[in-house]
Amino acid sequence: MKLHGIPMALAGMLLLAAPAWSAPPPNSAVHAERPQSLEQAVKQVQHQTRGHILAADTVSRGRTQVYRIKVLTPHGKVQVVQLHSSPQASDHSNKPQADQGGH
Repeated sequence: MKLHGIPMALAGMLLLAAPAWSAPPPNSAVHAERPQSLEQAVKQVQHQTRGHILAADTVSRGRTQVYRIKVLTPHGKVQVVQLHSSPQASDHSNKPQADQGGH
């Protein structure tokens, strides 16, 4: 029995599977526009997933607000979606920043 064809077949299967490994995780699939509020984020996730919202909260990561929404998809899977908040107009004000080192 010749075995030299088996490694080539395995290599071909791995090459075909590579795009699936490099695909982004399912919870990053919902990111059309940055919501300005938790309510907008919930509506966006509910509209795009067609799922049932189980929980939603806001998490601070440095200066960024992240909305975490837990949704039950129509396929019965629980998915956690994270959306970065939209920058607020007050973030672009001309006020001096406390952490600027130079003069």
